[in-house]
Amino acid sequence: MSPHATGPLLSRRTLLSALAASNLAAICPARAWEDIDRAESSSMIDAPRLIVGGGPDSLPGQVAPILAAALTRGLATSGPVTTHYDMGRDGVTAANLFDTVSPEADGGTTILAPGAALIASLSGDARVHFDFSRWAALIVARRPVVTLARGELHRTIRSRLSGLFHDRPVRLAVSHPTGVELTSLLGLSLLGLHPLPVSGYATKEAAFEALKNGQVDAVQLTPGPGDDLSADIAAAPQGIKPIFYSGPVIAGVPDFEATYHMARDRAPSGPLFQAWQAVANAAASALVLAMPMLTPPLAIARWRHASQEAIMDPALKSWNDTQHLVVTAGAEAAPLLNQLEPELTALLALRRWINNNQPRWRQGQETRPT
Repeated sequence: MSPHATGPLLSRRTLLSALAASNLAAICPARAWEDIDRAESSSMIDAPRLIVGGGPDSLPGQVAPILAAALTRGLATSGPVTTHYDMGRDGVTAANLFDTVSPEADGGTTILAPGAALIASLSGDARVHFDFSRWAALIVARRPVVTLARGELHRTIRSRLSGLFHDRPVRLAVSHPTGVELTSLLGLSLLGLHPLPVSGYATKEAAFEALKNGQVDAVQLTPGPGDDLSADIAAAPQGIKPIFYSGPVIAGVPDFEATYHMARDRAPSGPLFQAWQAVANAAASALVLAMPMLTPPLAIARWRHASQEAIMDPALKSWNDTQHLVVTAGAEAAPLLNQLEPELTALLALRRWINNNQPRWRQGQETRPT
């Protein structure tokens, strides 16, 4: 090819390349904007709603109007976040309803569940038809839980482990054996203290009165509105001492691992201890706001952003402070919910332990050693 022919050929190639580039530049941005528009429209929340795990007088029910208003501002939707109350006692009915939501088609439904619903799931309650491992956490609100018992149990724990006090079980005040007090019941059992759950004590006042009267030996204490946990511990009946806690740190109270090491000169381990960790974290989780894990990612992102905005709302912050709650929102809430999901071997160990002991508890017998 001659040198004279090269110039025109390159010019034609340059022209074609320029035309192709201009066409792509014209087409690609339009398609990109269309994709963004579709993504934005799919993440819009048309009718956001909050399924509340309890009636208006329950802990979730009390905060639901405040939380719904704060979430509405964070979501910036045309309509408010509506609330749907469950009149059950522990949020199981609401969680069952929530589990029927189709996340792909919805994207606007959340649940506000108490820790009691999660404990019911862990314990294998026959009413439970939901799986909280399929939830995406938006907010987790935690508060401390402490197990108190007569000081003599604490001082002679090694003696009890050697069987010296085998004929004297630790009577634990509970609302019911597999309720929120399961963390104390299982924890005392792991320590070798042969607890006997005594049902019917649903309030702190009733449990403390039973301690004063010598009807029970141990109680589980959680701070409520206006409570001062340190003051309550100090004001406990004479001889009552904290044995261990779960959840946020309680100054001057040993955690379960420290108490266990003191009793047995080794760290706790094994499937049943792993189950206790999940149960203890569930008991300390006063409230969990979540949505289905398979919800479209952009919708989850909007809710998580709204949740982070909501916990800064002055009215909600004031309520949380009154309830002694330590609140985590957004993506940081996910690991806290994951702590409530034990491995299968631990879950099976927990349910086997419960099934073996429930007949004994109904007959007023102490917990069988682990």
